[in-house]
Amino acid sequence: MPENIDLLNNSIDYLRGYLDGFVYPRSDQTKGIRVPDFEKPAPTGKKRISLPEPSTVRIANNDIFTCINKRRSHRVFSDSEITVEELSFLLWATQGVKSHADDMRHQHHAVRRTVPSAGSRHPFETYVAINHVAGLEKGIYRYLASKHCLVSESNPDDLSDKISAGALGQCFCGAAPVFFLWSVIPYRTIWRYGLPMSIKAITLDAGHIGQNLHLACEALDLGTCMIGAYSQSAMDELFGLDGKDEFAFYMAPVGRIKA
Repeated sequence: MPENIDLLNNSIDYLRGYLDGFVYPRSDQTKGIRVPDFEKPAPTGKKRISLPEPSTVRIANNDIFTCINKRRSHRVFSDSEITVEELSFLLWATQGVKSHADDMRHQHHAVRRTVPSAGSRHPFETYVAINHVAGLEKGIYRYLASKHCLVSESNPDDLSDKISAGALGQCFCGAAPVFFLWSVIPYRTIWRYGLPMSIKAITLDAGHIGQNLHLACEALDLGTCMIGAYSQSAMDELFGLDGKDEFAFYMAPVGRIKA
């Protein structure tokens, strides 16, 4: 019998659907509380970098069967840089905004993106640590999906080493040309669904992002590997997250596959 059996059972309950006999509290949406912003605002005074239109990228594999069949995790990358067009396509494929709600009657559907999300709440923000991307300086950037651009966040010393350390010694994370990190702002989903249902919904949403990244990488002949093992405090600090309202949740290195 595992220790802390009550903790184990309570944790597993998050994976189940609505539980019989459990009284679910009203969500903030049903209370009439204002919908949270769908995206963190761009900080004033920080550099914005426009990205090419996603459709301008060269697609190597445009057959969906081939992309699904070839999908696998890659942890060894070449030293070759990736292009800014490729980065633009990967950002769009994982969190790109396709449309905005046209009226406030559908305020909980503020945006429609390239991936599904429970209640269209999309609780994630995308950060990228740039190491070898043509035309971009090394550093940490945030993807401003509404404008399809990058916002410069910081340029820490020894960025590659800090990423590898934050990924618990998985050195291929720091060595990759670009490292994706998705932070989560849980309240975006909690506002609509409350607790505990939002926990399951957020976890499912992350999986949609990961699969889209894998398929997009296969389309470009790039490799990736989804990462769920990391130091929470180290990654929150490195990417400038408060660790409470917003914290690191999911990540992936991307690069050219080394034979």
